Formats: sequence, C-alpha cells, structure tokens
Amino acid sequence: MMRVWLLVMSAVAVTACATTPRADSAPPSCEQGAVLPCPEWGAKLLREGDRPRAIEAFAKSCAEGDLSSCMTEGQLRKESGDFVGAELPLTKVYDTGDEKAALALADVREAKGQPVDLRAAAQLRHEAPAMNKPDTEVLFAMRTGSEMGTGLEVSFNLQPMAFMDRRLGFGANMVLGGNDGMVEANGFAAYQHYLTPFVVPYARAMVGGMGSGQDTLLNLGGEAGVKLCLEDVGHLNMAAGVSRASGGYLSVGLGLNGLIVLAILLQIR
Repeated sequence: MMRVWLLVMSAVAVTACATTPRADSAPPSCEQGAVLPCPEWGAKLLREGDRPRAIEAFAKSCAEGDLSSCMTEGQLRKESGDFVGAELPLTKVYDTGDEKAALALADVREAKGQPVDLRAAAQLRHEAPAMNKPDTEVLFAMRTGSEMGTGLEVSFNLQPMAFMDRRLGFGANMVLGGNDGMVEANGFAAYQHYLTPFVVPYARAMVGGMGSGQDTLLNLGGEAGVKLCLEDVGHLNMAAGVSRASGGYLSVGLGLNGLIVLAILLQIR
C-alpha cells in the first residue's frame, strides 16, 4: 500500500512540474519589483508620476535596442532639462533618418546655447523635412497640352541627402505620344523647397532631344510643380511646363520610391 501511495505522489509531483510555468518563460521584468517589461513599466511609472524611475526604465530598454524607448527617453530628459543626457538616445533615433528625432535634437542643441550648438540646430532643422524621403523616385505622369495633345511621361529622379539635403535633384525623363508621335527625351536638374515635410514645390530645367521618325532636334524646356509627399513611399505630382517638343503643357502623376518600383519589376519577371 505504501508503494502505491508513493507512486501516486510521484505522479502528482511530475504533473505539477510539467504544468507550472517556468520562471524563465515569464515576461522579463525591468527592475526589482517590476512586473512588466521596461517600456510598459516606464509608461506605468509615468502615469503614476514617478518620472525619474520612468526615465531609467526607458533608458534600459533603449540600451537593449528599442528605438521607441530611445525617443521617449530623450524627450523626457529634454523636458526635464537634462540636455546632455537627452543627446545620446535622440541621436540613436536620428541616425535612422527620423524627422521627429532630428527636431527634438535641434531643440536640445538650441537649449545648450553655444554657437556651435546653434549651428548644429539650424542644420538639423534644415535636414528634418527631407530625411524620410526616398533617394530615388520614378514618376509616371500624363501630360496634356494644346500642341502635343496627350502623352505619357516616365522620369527618374536622383535626390540623396548629399545633394543639399535633397534640395537638389538630377534625372532624366521621356515623353511618348502626342498628336504627331513626337518623342521627347531629356536630362534635367531640379531644385525643390520644403514648405512642409508634405508640400514640396520644385522647378527644373531640361535639355535633351526630340524627334519624330528619322529627324532628331535639340530640345529645351522648363517645368514648375509641387509634390504632395507620403514619406518614403512617394508622392503625387502636379506641374506646368514648356518645351520645344511639347509646347505648353500640364501634367499630373504618381512618383514612387525607386526601390518599390524595382521590387515590382522583379516580381513581374
């Protein structure tokens, strides 16, 4: 009887061990006494008004690579007047091309007030609206004008941050169709101004060739327009311009990040 009782007790103990959660499978705690991971624990401490411990919780999460926590830590330190402490976490986010981090970092540098800091803040504010835009764009547009009728334009634009923080752009375009089958191909240089991160007027000068059949002639032209940007996805484009091949024209189109277009083409293949 004793042997049966021991076997039963052993079975119960094994079952209990199998069904009891292991300590190492529980969510990682942030500090002694914490019952949540660091970002959630920091948010809880903020709601309770414990700002210093909340900052430390987000700092620990930031050190482990959570960029959202880095942004929160930087903002909290900035608001608390700890400008030196705010720089490192905000810089981590800024290095990923984040506009909000650039503006927060500019606030920090301005608050420090030294001439070198003020120059750095001005540069950050200049960079910020262009940071989350693509380096390359492919534009598909419809052109219409009294002389050319309606044609299709495809253009490629190169605009890395190295070109005056995306203020300068270079590229090429081709226009097909129109009333007389005229083909227009140009290279162009453009300047764009960031009114806001979403509204970007531009102007460009074009030079290239125009032809219908065997004849090819020099083409010259210019265009002014506005981009309505959707971060690094692309933009809607509206423009008016003039060229020897097309005469005066209006155009409307969709610009896409060059990497998105490349991915689509690879899928089609």
